[in-house]
Amino acid sequence: MKIDKMKRLLLLKLAAFALGWAICGGFAPGAEFEVVSSLPVETTIAGAGTRAAARVWPEMITGAKSSIDIAEFYLAGEKGEALEAVIEAVLAAGRRGVQVRILCEKSMSATYPETLARFSGQPGIAVRLFDWKPLSGGVLHAKYFVVDNREAYVGSQNFDWRSLTQIHEIGLRIRSSLFAAALERIFAADWQYSGGDKTVYQELASGQPLRFAADAFLVASPAPFNPPGVHGALETLLRLLDKAQNRVTVQLLSYSLEGRKEGGQFVLIDQALRRAAGRGVHIRILVSDWNLWRPQLDGLRELARMPNIEIRFAVIPQAQRGFIPFARVIHSKVMRIDDDLCWVGTSNWGYDYFFKSRNVEVVLRRPAVARVLDELFLSLWNGPYVQRLDPDKEYTPPKIF
Repeated sequence: MKIDKMKRLLLLKLAAFALGWAICGGFAPGAEFEVVSSLPVETTIAGAGTRAAARVWPEMITGAKSSIDIAEFYLAGEKGEALEAVIEAVLAAGRRGVQVRILCEKSMSATYPETLARFSGQPGIAVRLFDWKPLSGGVLHAKYFVVDNREAYVGSQNFDWRSLTQIHEIGLRIRSSLFAAALERIFAADWQYSGGDKTVYQELASGQPLRFAADAFLVASPAPFNPPGVHGALETLLRLLDKAQNRVTVQLLSYSLEGRKEGGQFVLIDQALRRAAGRGVHIRILVSDWNLWRPQLDGLRELARMPNIEIRFAVIPQAQRGFIPFARVIHSKVMRIDDDLCWVGTSNWGYDYFFKSRNVEVVLRRPAVARVLDELFLSLWNGPYVQRLDPDKEYTPPKIF
């Protein structure tokens, strides 16, 4: 019996060592990616065969055996809505012994206190508020969670009932110990900082690098606060745009040249798009009608004047129940380049998202994922809710709240 037990312990240690070497040293285990969507109800927008986040999230959380780490901009539930099943699944996980940690942006906690209060003090659940104002002036804008250090979810959906049924959103369910480990390093550092450890990012920088495969990796912002091996999102985005050969499609809530305190404009992405268009790459950019507010609109207008760049905006009609604040909008953050390069994440394209606020993005080459993302994009681009942006036309921006 003792020998068998010792053998089992040795095998477990060897397995742990092998996994650690695989993640930090020599190779990256294969990852499985599932595109997950949220579609505004009462629309004809196609889902390209994707499963809904309202189904996938409870499935992942219910399957948790040891830990769930959740990082969110804010938490906003509503009785009778789809998010209620997710909230109940998280509470049930805590009761059955799963260690749940929830990290939420402090500046939003007073706006939506009710759902946070439902988690605070519950069995197995710890809550902390993220405050980067003294550090970078930014916020926790990322939206992701990690289950049992084996799978994760990254996407545009906030932990908001509207994000599951009233907003167009896209994310990825990722079955990969490597991606889970990378997100865990980011989460752990942000969690410790939020608990009062002001030296944690210096310690994070001295860790052993993560080793991603060339065809699937994680990037994050701001770059100085990433673990080794997780590159900055902006530098990666610019590099990918500069390598584009035939086509680029982009889907965002907003595109903006403003944000720099020095008074200048944030033009790095704009310049990369112009360089690509100048060498013959066909670029299509789809934004929400929230982008019709100035000065954001001004940058889009000038970009739309460029040859090989077409810009459209989406107007999702009101729900039958009437006006819903901060809803009925395109909120996805997706880019496709050439045949199979995909970018799915949490950042809109503006200065603060890359230089001040915490965001995460997944970059991958997967033909199957690319086909789904293309179908989702085209359902919008060619659908009844999208209009071409005329750079010479005046627009009335929508009511948002």
